[in-house]
Amino acid sequence: MKTQFILTFSLFLLYTVSGIAQGNWTLLYENDKDGQTVRGELSALITAIQNGEEIRIYFNSKRPERPERYVEHTCAVKFTTIVNSPDGRFVTAQIEPIIGQTPNATSGEVTFKENMEWCMIASTNGKNDNMMRNVITGEVVSHRIVQRGTKWFVHR
Repeated sequence: MKTQFILTFSLFLLYTVSGIAQGNWTLLYENDKDGQTVRGELSALITAIQNGEEIRIYFNSKRPERPERYVEHTCAVKFTTIVNSPDGRFVTAQIEPIIGQTPNATSGEVTFKENMEWCMIASTNGKNDNMMRNVITGEVVSHRIVQRGTKWFVHR
């Protein structure tokens, strides 16, 4: 009886922690590095945000000059903004700052950048704000706009 309870409880934890119970993530919108729509409708992403749906983003560091070597990231969105202007609408998504990291495909390692924090605001217009900050001194080490495509997922 005790063994069955432990097994049942362990399976429940595995089910919950693994994300199986969290429902489906659906690709709702994708933009390229120039802010052009690759798939989906921007209006659908905006509606999902206005309805309070949870958003995740995917992006990679692929570059034309080195297409065989890049990293890919998926992250939860902490804060979204819908910008409305006479020139059109776009969405931004700020992620929670993370400890900086340095991927090394040659050695097969990803290591932390000590005392460095990285954050980003992704945008459907392709203009993504990236900032690296020293958490000890508060100094902004780098801050730049990077043109990058983004995939936008909604939790359904």
